This record gives sequence, C-alpha cells and structure tokens, in this order.
Amino acid sequence: MTEALRYLTEKDVVAALTIPRAIDALQRMLVAQARDGARNVPKALATWGDGSSMHALGSVQPGGYAGFKTWVHTKAGGGSLFSLFDADTGLLRAVIEARALGMLRTAAISGVATRALAPETATQAALIGTGPQAVTQLAALAAVRTLRRVRIYSPTPAKRRAFVEAVAGKYDFAVEEAPTLEQALAGAEIVTLITRAVEPFVDAALLADCRHLNAVGAILPAKAEFAQDVFERADRVVVDDLENARRGSRELRERYGADGAPWDSVAVLGELLARGETRAPDARLTLFKGMGMGLSDLAMAQVAYEHARDHGLGVALPPQTRENLLLAQP
Repeated sequence: MTEALRYLTEKDVVAALTIPRAIDALQRMLVAQARDGARNVPKALATWGDGSSMHALGSVQPGGYAGFKTWVHTKAGGGSLFSLFDADTGLLRAVIEARALGMLRTAAISGVATRALAPETATQAALIGTGPQAVTQLAALAAVRTLRRVRIYSPTPAKRRAFVEAVAGKYDFAVEEAPTLEQALAGAEIVTLITRAVEPFVDAALLADCRHLNAVGAILPAKAEFAQDVFERADRVVVDDLENARRGSRELRERYGADGAPWDSVAVLGELLARGETRAPDARLTLFKGMGMGLSDLAMAQVAYEHARDHGLGVALPPQTRENLLLAQP
C-alpha cells in the first residue's frame, strides 16, 4: 500500500518531538554527515527592504530522506515550510509547518554542542534573549546539564519578567531575572545568546566566568552578538556548518576572513562527535557558533514524520505516486 502524503501542523510537530529526542536525533545526523552518510545544500539567502529576508536550506541522507526548508521573514511576520522527500524514490512524503521545527532544531544544536563541549560540572548558566526561541533553548540546557541556576536577561524588563514567570516551576533549578547584562553573566559557566542584535554587545570581559558559549542568534551577515576579543579567550571555535558560517556569520568572517579564506582552526561539530572528541580538560572557553543548516531540519522532520505516520497524526492527503504525476501532466 502506498503511504499517504501527510500535512503536519505545528501541533503535530510538538507532539512528536521532545527536546531530548530532538537532541539525540540531531546528534545521530551530525555523526552521519561526518561519515559521509548525509550532506547539506548550502543556504540560499536574499534580503530586501528594511530587514526582510528569504531563506532555503536543503539536505539529504541517502537511503533515507531528502528535504528543503523554506521561509520568509519580514517585520510584518513570516512563514516556513519543510518539504520531506523519500531519498530513494524522490516522492514527496510530508509537508510540515516549520516554525516549531526550526525552534526545536536550533535548541537541539545548542544542546548537542553543550553536551559535547561544556564542562560536565557546570551548574550556573545565563540565557540572553527572551524571544520565542528562548523557551526551547532553556529546555535544551536543562536536558544536557544538571543546573542549579539560570539567569535570564533581555533589555526589556517586561519581557524578561514575563519569560521568567512563564517558566516558573517547570525546572528543578532556579530561573532568575537579571536586571543587567553584567549581573546575568556574572558566574555563568554556560552562556547562550539567542538575540536579534545588530551590533556586538558581549565582550571578553563580560565572559570572564564563561566556560562555554553558544552564539546562535545572529545568522545574517549584517548582525553580530559578541565582540572580536572573545576569540582571544576561546581555545576552540566550533560551527555546525562551515560553509554557512563562511557565508553568514559576521563574527567569524571578521575574524577569519570572507569566502575562500583559510579557516583551519575552526572545527565542525559533527566531525568532533564522530571522532569522540569532547572538551579538553584545560580549556578556558569553547565557542559554538550555530548558523542553522539543512541537516538539522531534516533530522527533526524525519522524527516528526515517522511519528505522525506511525500514530496516524496529521492530515492524510492523496499519496504522490509516479502514476499520479504522469496523469497530472498536460
């Protein structure tokens, strides 16, 4: 029997993907990539007007699935979809609303990086930014480290207060509002930046206590979250995808040069995982720059689709078959 084509809503995605499941799925995908079992299609990006942008990310795991995530962001709003194909037959298996998918994969990559690179003994963290992605970033930190306290900061008091109130009682550790950036970062061994900052606002002095930094908010070439002197403290700089970082990370481009320049000292997370490498015992600071890549979305989409297929979730549409495609031709 031919499998139905499924349309999955945001609700279906959330039902299928817990944060721990997302982190584990993504780690498996990153290791497969490092072993030449999966690959990315570099991001396509266009910008216009006052900060509007459109993006496309592709990826494939031969013998499994291939897919594309496409999205548009404007000041008036935006939308995103993931198209999941069977990598062997080329047939479309699912169309997935991708806002939650994107939030989960961004949190999951931070979780994978933190699990691999942050000190195992770290108990103090700071989360900078209280936008929609911050909720899942906090959940990712909680999934991979036994924390005692996380301080929350964003420049708008009402937003950070609302965030802390929204997550109150959900974790075994304290989640506290910090009135200033300096107070948020003081004593924080793990720091996650998930902001829409245009200019760098975190420097090396502010990260004096930090042992691992997740910088996952600035993914456009015009934006940056941390200053160049942070690189001077970092023993290891790690990215999720080298090509996307070369194209889109202002911070890394300013440090290592633009397209074509040698980035020999920048490590790729999946390659570290495949080799079983973790944090060096004497490391001062590890820096992870997550840009987003197609394989991250593909890992999430595979879990969401297979869960929906096995549990009858989503809207079942007429299956895409070669015969139907031929009949549809004029």
